[in-house]
Amino acid sequence: MSTVFTEKVHAYLIGLFYRNLKEAHGQRGVECFIKCTQKMAEQRGARMALRVLRDGYELNFKAYAAYGEWTSSFPRRSEEVGQYPDKETKSYLCAWRDTFAEMDLVECGMVYCKEIDRSIVRGYNPDLVFQLKSYLHNSPCCDMVFKDGLVGEDATPKSETKKPWDYHCGHVYKTYRENILDIFPQDQNVLDQVDAQFTQAFGAEALETVKGYLCTDFNRIG
Repeated sequence: MSTVFTEKVHAYLIGLFYRNLKEAHGQRGVECFIKCTQKMAEQRGARMALRVLRDGYELNFKAYAAYGEWTSSFPRRSEEVGQYPDKETKSYLCAWRDTFAEMDLVECGMVYCKEIDRSIVRGYNPDLVFQLKSYLHNSPCCDMVFKDGLVGEDATPKSETKKPWDYHCGHVYKTYRENILDIFPQDQNVLDQVDAQFTQAFGAEALETVKGYLCTDFNRIG
């Protein structure tokens, strides 16, 4: 049966890269993982910005929220607690948190979640200020503050902005592989282990699907 790509598959693939990098290279592997995460997230933020600018909006947090590339396939529970002009969101359910915990990789979640959102924001508009006050891995909620997030006009995308989860998994697969080979050019074993473990979890067809994105330019908006 074909794999249905979701955020949990996305998280599992990220966890595999973390585990194998750390096992092979220790702290240098963790630092490599951080750079891979930053690069991937900055590319996503930059794509969001290109669509916002194409549609004639300002690169503020209102447009940032409107132009996000993914939609949730799992239940979510969150609340808005910020006061104008800031937007503060507390989230109590997260597929990434659950997946990393199931993989016994809470440490991966703490490294990944420290980087992912602030790197997306940096790629989108480095002048914006984002603060992560806590995350679910070691607290009751993920608490994120978007400074001046309630300021400006509302933005409505003029074309499709959402991408399927196989696209996001392909983005992880390509970007992490490329950066790992740049940092550890002689180490094909980490990549082979990720391929084997991902295939064991989701099947050969799923691996071929993410490999199909190796030719995608994730700096461009299609």
